[in-house]
Amino acid sequence: MVNGVGSITRKYVPGLRIDRAFEQLEKKLTRYFKSLNSHHIGEILDFFSEDFQLHFSGYDDTIDKTALKSILAWDKGVNGKVSFQNLVINNELVTIDFTEQNDFFRLIGIKELKATITYAFDPAGKILKQTYTPFPDQPSFQEYMKPAVQWAKSNRQDELNEIYPNDQMIFNEEMAKRWLILLKQWKRASESS
Repeated sequence: MVNGVGSITRKYVPGLRIDRAFEQLEKKLTRYFKSLNSHHIGEILDFFSEDFQLHFSGYDDTIDKTALKSILAWDKGVNGKVSFQNLVINNELVTIDFTEQNDFFRLIGIKELKATITYAFDPAGKILKQTYTPFPDQPSFQEYMKPAVQWAKSNRQDELNEIYPNDQMIFNEEMAKRWLILLKQWKRASESS
């Protein structure tokens, strides 16, 4: 993987003249993923329209650009690394296969998560909409973190109450770092038992 790009399979939609546009989008996504992996939040946010909406397939919630900033900070705190491949352009939509790895996932026993992401762009070429659709049979991080949460309820209840209030994640860099500390403590305790 170089700068967040795995092998790219170029898929064209019949009848769509795409050579130059494809190369430009490929370069733009490569720069975007390089920024994601470098965790330069301001640089990353420049790729998005002010009206940006992130939608997770199967859920009613959408995330706007302001909330995205917190998620990007979480990714920085957990040392997130992402890559894409199988770039497909179909009229105004761009679809990729997306892979995410981070220290939080690693500590709870998940190697990576994979999804299909579809992007729609505004007339200025900024990302207007992003739809995240997990691949089938992806592990649930909520399920994988249950043993750590159970341990923390008995051993680090005050910390757990702050970083996981009412069993809800708080996505920002500080909480990401605190989760990593808690998960490392859990791992050490589990290994010594």
